[in-house]
Amino acid sequence: MSQTMQTVLLSLATSLFVSMVTFILGLKSGKNQADRAKLQELYKNIHRHFSELKEALADDCPKLWEHYKKNDEYLPLIKELESTGDILFIKKKIAKSSLDLEKRILIYSWNLKRHIPDLHNELVSNLDVYRDGYSFKTYNRSEDEKAHFESVNPTNCRTFSSRGYFILYNKEATKALLQKIDTSSCAVEFSLGNPMKYTFKIYPDSLNVSVEEYIEYIYERFNNNIEEFNRLCGEKDRLIEEIDKLLKKVEKRVREPIGFWETIIGAFGDMFR
Repeated sequence: MSQTMQTVLLSLATSLFVSMVTFILGLKSGKNQADRAKLQELYKNIHRHFSELKEALADDCPKLWEHYKKNDEYLPLIKELESTGDILFIKKKIAKSSLDLEKRILIYSWNLKRHIPDLHNELVSNLDVYRDGYSFKTYNRSEDEKAHFESVNPTNCRTFSSRGYFILYNKEATKALLQKIDTSSCAVEFSLGNPMKYTFKIYPDSLNVSVEEYIEYIYERFNNNIEEFNRLCGEKDRLIEEIDKLLKKVEKRVREPIGFWETIIGAFGDMFR
């Protein structure tokens, strides 16, 4: 074969190869463009979901399993994507870390809730810190006769701040809340459930100790008598850090659901399927 013919054949083969590659990449890019809107919506929903989980943790009002719809089991967003198969559209590493983090957040919240009866019991374990006149109310035929505590109300206070017991896992936030008893002459109430399963209401001028002493007293009891209390208090910040890391990855996918190299690798991978 002459040198000229070899050159012609090589040029033809190169042109065919380039044309084939261009065609394959064009098809893949077209398919990716068609999938782009759906993928962006999936990643936006994931971003919104974990942003809500983060905000709830930061506000000491964590999301619980029962906040989500239930089929045979509770289905928060990522678990639902797994059940419908839509999780397969998500980048594998993000899907795996999202599913794991969602589960750990909700298990953490369940553990917080599981110990709320213990928190309440510690609050009413030594009644000497409260002035005489406190009482235990009866609501909704509660099986626990000490489930609803109310201190004496010597100032006839009519205003109060109400928070869930979850805030007690945040000492600084609890301190700021209880200081309202002195600074704003405002009662404070902790509650759980609807209807209320546990309530604890404390009025201004109802303690036999100062508010500062009371705060140190109850946290000493929490630390000493409630299993895992210290670990649970510290775990919130670690989970928020993990959420932030995941959100950064998801944000990139919202802007560009399919990366350049994923398009290239995917295009040639499709050739051999």
